[in-house]
Amino acid sequence: MNWAAELRAMRARAGLTQRGLARLLDTSQPHISRIEAGLALPRHGLIDRIRLFRDAPKARGVLAGILASVRRNPNAACVLQPEDGTLRYVALSAGFRRHPQFTNDNEGECVRPEISPNGTKLVRKLLESGIFNGDAETVETLWPADTGGVRYYWSVTHTPIRTATAERYLHCALQPIDPSTYERLHKTWNGRLRIRTYRPPEPTPTLPLPR
Repeated sequence: MNWAAELRAMRARAGLTQRGLARLLDTSQPHISRIEAGLALPRHGLIDRIRLFRDAPKARGVLAGILASVRRNPNAACVLQPEDGTLRYVALSAGFRRHPQFTNDNEGECVRPEISPNGTKLVRKLLESGIFNGDAETVETLWPADTGGVRYYWSVTHTPIRTATAERYLHCALQPIDPSTYERLHKTWNGRLRIRTYRPPEPTPTLPLPR
């Protein structure tokens, strides 16, 4: 877990100063400052209080509500955030955590290249797709993965999330598919990445008023 980023994001969502967050977490403002600067890590008791506050209604902006909903989702889903040329897990659903392919993945960690035979290429294409700068409203990906001698096939819908503080995230809904569906989609798609580009609606023409 990147605690520095987590606390900064938590404060931004809740509209709190470091002193205000420290009061709610029963710690000191200098300690919050050191954690946010990457100079200290929270201890177990403080970690528990951070997690309780993170999921509390008063801490929830729109993003926090989405993250809480994803974490309780019985299906496979996650929320990602771009970081240093890769993608980091911000929230993992219950269904995601239970799947054999993802049992070694944790919130705060980066997406593993071995998640797919073309994992590195897949992450790079997502980063270059326009999904994080508003040029694409949805990206769909199609990929296989081998875990424990079993091959899984996924169709994934990626939807961008942008917060009031201009942070950018990606909601990913994973749909398991059978091999025949994978082959059919793979043949009809242009590669394994399909992008739906956002185009603003055309302005409604104005007619001259009758005299």
